[in-house]
Amino acid sequence: MAAKTTTTTFRPRDFTGYGSQPPKFSWPGGKKVAINLAINYEEGTERNPLMGDSARDSRTWVRSALPDSERDLMQEGEYEYGTRVGIWRLLRIFEKYNAPFSIFLSSEALLVNPELVEHIRAGTADCDIVSHGTRSISRIGLTENQERADIRKSVDQTLELTGKRILGAFPRPPTTENSRRIMAEEGLLYDSATTNDDRPYYANVAGRPMLVVPYAVDTNDARFWGGQSGPGYTGSTDFFDYLKDAFDVLYAESDESATMMSIGLHARIMRPGRVASIIRFLEYVSEKEGVWIAKRNDIAFHFSRLFAPDDAWNLDAVESVA
Repeated sequence: MAAKTTTTTFRPRDFTGYGSQPPKFSWPGGKKVAINLAINYEEGTERNPLMGDSARDSRTWVRSALPDSERDLMQEGEYEYGTRVGIWRLLRIFEKYNAPFSIFLSSEALLVNPELVEHIRAGTADCDIVSHGTRSISRIGLTENQERADIRKSVDQTLELTGKRILGAFPRPPTTENSRRIMAEEGLLYDSATTNDDRPYYANVAGRPMLVVPYAVDTNDARFWGGQSGPGYTGSTDFFDYLKDAFDVLYAESDESATMMSIGLHARIMRPGRVASIIRFLEYVSEKEGVWIAKRNDIAFHFSRLFAPDDAWNLDAVESVA
């Protein structure tokens, strides 16, 4: 294992990263690739006239001719599928394959699904929770105080309802220049609201290093919608092939420096023909040595213990929760 890194001079943007010298390390037990299965659970918190919003959220494959200010029951039904069916399907699959996972949670989504709250609180699901804000809305137009209040409420609400302490955040993009600093000041260990690396790293936040555990939007089922997430998947074979190719490359690269793979999922997207790709992928990686399917907190804890500078933000969280 490499010695802990020291604080270096940081720039507003870091185009260098690890460059040609990634840190030499492995995951627990000598594992090579850490795979984080991340369920984005947002249903019931999307923009909707019923909640006083001026326009509804239309991030579904169902297109509508109705004005944005009106409800569309077909689009609403897509979100309802996530709470009625999709989340339970994913939980059953992950339990079958003994696959720990993370929930990127819009905390007010817990209020519309009490059964899921009890499932999480009882410890039936082997998961941790990453803040996705209180609602599935972007940071656009929020003041710093409003953004801080939202992340604080999401942390407090999640702890109250599920008993789980949040240590990382992925607010719905776009985030602001203040987002990462607010996370640090509110006691979070890591930020996941970026896609700029295949390994965790430390970034400068208000003069101190903060852990970043990157996410990914290419290995993400949102591409079933197409659009800004990239060329659309047309079926489960597309998704499986892409996940397999991504894993194979990361696996080959990880002999000396371990890598990380994020797989983003949405409860409402995981219909039968789509979730088949995840089943095939879990079966595929189960046959590979050196694979660690891990919760995001556990990835953060392990990396922090190896590489955290002494002045890093919120290191006490590693020992207090791990």
